[in-house]
Amino acid sequence: MKKSPLYSYGGKILRVNLTNGEVETEPTAAYAREWIGASGIAIKILYDELRPWVTPYDPANKLIFGAGALQGTPAPGACKMNVSSLGPMTGGWASGCSDSYVGGQLKYAGYDAVVLEGRASKPVYLWIENDKVELRDASLLWGGTTWETLDRIREELGDRNLHIVSIGPAGENLVRGACIMQDKGRAFGRCGLGAVMGSKNLKALVARGTGAIKVAQPEVFMAKVTSVRRMFEKTKSQDNFRKYGTLSCLSRKQEVCGLSYRNFQECAIPEDMLQAIDPRKTIEKYEVSRQSFPGCVLGCGRHLHITEGPYAGLKTESCQHEVMGTLQTRLAIQEPTFLFKANALCDQLGLDVDAAGGAIGWAMECYQRGIINEKDTDGQPLLWGDAQATLDWIEKIAYRRGFGNILAEGCARAADIIGRESGYYAMNIKGQDLYEQCRGSNGWLLGTATSTRGGGHTTGAIVIETVGELDRDKAARIYGEENVDRPLDYHGKAGIVMYMEALSRMANSLGICLYSTTCWDLEQIDLHQMAELYSAATGWETKVSDLKRMAMKQLNLEKAFNLRFTNFERRHDMPTSRDLREPIPSGNLAGWKLDEGKYNEMLDEYYELHGWNKFNSFPKRAILEDLGLVYVADELARIGKLG
Repeated sequence: MKKSPLYSYGGKILRVNLTNGEVETEPTAAYAREWIGASGIAIKILYDELRPWVTPYDPANKLIFGAGALQGTPAPGACKMNVSSLGPMTGGWASGCSDSYVGGQLKYAGYDAVVLEGRASKPVYLWIENDKVELRDASLLWGGTTWETLDRIREELGDRNLHIVSIGPAGENLVRGACIMQDKGRAFGRCGLGAVMGSKNLKALVARGTGAIKVAQPEVFMAKVTSVRRMFEKTKSQDNFRKYGTLSCLSRKQEVCGLSYRNFQECAIPEDMLQAIDPRKTIEKYEVSRQSFPGCVLGCGRHLHITEGPYAGLKTESCQHEVMGTLQTRLAIQEPTFLFKANALCDQLGLDVDAAGGAIGWAMECYQRGIINEKDTDGQPLLWGDAQATLDWIEKIAYRRGFGNILAEGCARAADIIGRESGYYAMNIKGQDLYEQCRGSNGWLLGTATSTRGGGHTTGAIVIETVGELDRDKAARIYGEENVDRPLDYHGKAGIVMYMEALSRMANSLGICLYSTTCWDLEQIDLHQMAELYSAATGWETKVSDLKRMAMKQLNLEKAFNLRFTNFERRHDMPTSRDLREPIPSGNLAGWKLDEGKYNEMLDEYYELHGWNKFNSFPKRAILEDLGLVYVADELARIGKLG
């Protein structure tokens, strides 16, 4: 009997063994209906195929690049590619997304995912051109920056339009916070995925495809695409976002005490600094062009040419607010162009900006408090506001030089190495360096603290919680609660976080940019639009309830994956010690302090909504069986971690 065509997908999953060079494929159809795509397929493969003895740098670990189920189609916002693995930062679930040309090219070549295992005997890069898959010598690329790697591969292959994902020196040197770069300016950040790639001696992945993605119901699909695009004509955040990206939110972050200053000692920055570093002024002064990615509906990217000041001559892409929060304000640096220089350097070296800021911020505060001194730091003082020293430390981390070798382990491990009660100042959750300010925003805190990939706001935190006035009736219809814009409330936040967990996982699996969704603006894409687009694209009638169920299935498998490889339990879903003990010292929320009892009540509600044991956070058999994960429940029972 003739098989039904698989619409909206490339159709195949490519598997490459880097040890022996073997290449094979399997049908995407084996995963698509249950796991959607990208991160969903990745967690299924990783959970089923990695044995409990595997470690992040073990050749048996797998690194999975996935293109979203809607990537390569005209679906609005479908510009994201995913990479997932067993990660070195937390020792558990590791996953990150990036704007990507490569994801679309993979699908046009016929692949929805690339599963890499083993370790090459020498540096290689993977070249994919439709059915041609080759491992090519990358010995001359090894040691080069990501920018150099892109230019050299384009020259070698004679195509200036090729796009790649690659690692820099940080990944080669197994820096735990190493990231993977898309071309020169977009990162698969967090979790240390670049180090996993480096451990496999894989320098880059290059893809070019000449095929096409077909959808099941073209007329219905394109009508929905048009309808969704029209939604963006009335979004309140559109103008600022298109001009500045998330850097537009600096002044609002200041209002709600959402900034880190001097490694979270303060939650707002001095007013004179706020005026001095306003990134909108820098962008307006130095912007030379805008950039977007296939499928992007907002176009927040732009290219800058800094022509004045200490970094005159720098040509780079702009960055997002994360760099402002984790490097500029956290380290109290007042030079307004510093964040663009620091971001460009991290991109070149393949180093996650949060890992750099987390480690350096911890070290600066320890130096301030006399916990460490020049004997520890190679004779170099660690002073707040020292821009050049910060750039030097970024390089030392990437190359593991001197004290940079300790900082390369991330702030949590660095504090463990140094001791001397320095752990209090290592701002992390589950070993993942934090950039986000959590005091004063309880829904953001809960989603960040409970994140399965370690502290981070893009897998469940209520990002919209502090954006300002919004339509509460519409918010209640979407999230199921009325108090989404009341950041100091504890009631109802667990339910909204659960909704955000579903929204973010479906966005990642479909390849839709999270900032094109109701995560950021109520007038943007929600699960309802995702279900309609996916239904028309695949021909599989899919409801919002179906997407929520599949998202919870992914979340529970991520949770079980962590339980297999780590000792995470309830205490690892708690805020940092500083968040629990210290009131906000200044700013509009001066004196406000997190209520630990109420946070624990909020956490209890979160576990109960998920069907997890509230004493240890472990999933109960009933929820796993309801989601069709009986075999997972059986394994958790065997290892004593069934709720």
